[in-house]
Amino acid sequence: MNRREFMASMVAGAAMPVLAESGSADTGVKPPRFKPMEISGQEPRPDFWKVRPGEILELCERAKKCSRKEIIAHTPLGYPVYALFYGDFAGDKPPQTNWSAGASSTTWKNYMGNPPPAKQTFLLLTGIHGAEPECVAGAVNLIQELETGRDFRGKTHPELVDLIAKYRFIIVPCANMDGRAISPDHLRGAVWRDFRAASQGTWKDGSLVGWRGSKSWFPLPLDKVSYPGGYPNSEGYNIMHDATPGDIRTAEARGILKLAARWRVDAVLNGHSYEFAPSAIVPSAVDVPAKVERLNAISDRINVAIHAAGLMDGKPQVNRTPSGLMNLNNVLALASGALALTLECSVSFDRSIKSPGTIPTRTYTFDELMEPLFISLREYLADGLERPFLVRGTDHVYGD
Repeated sequence: MNRREFMASMVAGAAMPVLAESGSADTGVKPPRFKPMEISGQEPRPDFWKVRPGEILELCERAKKCSRKEIIAHTPLGYPVYALFYGDFAGDKPPQTNWSAGASSTTWKNYMGNPPPAKQTFLLLTGIHGAEPECVAGAVNLIQELETGRDFRGKTHPELVDLIAKYRFIIVPCANMDGRAISPDHLRGAVWRDFRAASQGTWKDGSLVGWRGSKSWFPLPLDKVSYPGGYPNSEGYNIMHDATPGDIRTAEARGILKLAARWRVDAVLNGHSYEFAPSAIVPSAVDVPAKVERLNAISDRINVAIHAAGLMDGKPQVNRTPSGLMNLNNVLALASGALALTLECSVSFDRSIKSPGTIPTRTYTFDELMEPLFISLREYLADGLERPFLVRGTDHVYGD
């Protein structure tokens, strides 16, 4: 199977093509250990919902308007993980120190460069959990708009595109290509159990691994599951929780952290999905207090905007207490000093948070499933222009 045949097969269907165990010389991609999940009676996806690995790769490979593109990692199955760069990255030499040392040095320019980048650097990161395609679909449509002037629906977001032009903007459209390869195209209309099975998988006795249960293992013991879900990569690692300094285990997480450190990322939007109404998640308190306060204010701003767009019933989620949890966002903050915030789109329904297995109050359209990503980016980027995300430091000498 040559490269063209491989790409065509990946675009045509969710299932992986059959390759030799060692992979193809043209693609380097190995077949997954588990059969891709199919949900009986699931409605066809619309044409603009392009979330299959082959579609993501094809879009990244043909992108020409980006100023730079990098493969930041290869997944255990051999998929390339792309980062597309929009804006001026030319002449940006690597930092002479890392953020930790640079922030404690006599001048912030040792990390930021002299002169520093003229614009702030923003990272849009989606697809950490492969079973959550909503932000991937949004990122793919955003790339299409940046490349052609319109997304795959023929729609435009002129205000958002104008804001992006005021930044150095990096997009990683799908970090967990392995999980995406075995996941359904979407979970719209899926019952709660199917959502959980698609996300975190099932044990061999048919019981659900579960959201919290999946975090009891790192990696998930693949010999004990009938299906691992699209949450982890093909080695069972949940990339979002590959966040122990000194023990980063996945190439995907290492690539993301190196990307943030190298390009001096100032802010991150980390796109995910869950079974409730969309919202920006409260930030972790495990960070610099001033940054936690700023992130909380930005998440409030995003949630007010999502609510105003009619995508969140009841009151917007604001004025929440930061959590004490740790994940990849915390390590991104250590890599470059960045503000890092998680957005949760809905996979399908608006459900009761207290009783997630209950009957949903509404079902989102495919357009509405993607829309929170565009809203969140708009509000996040606008906030950074009103006040820089970070005060990188001042030139001062404490003395030796």
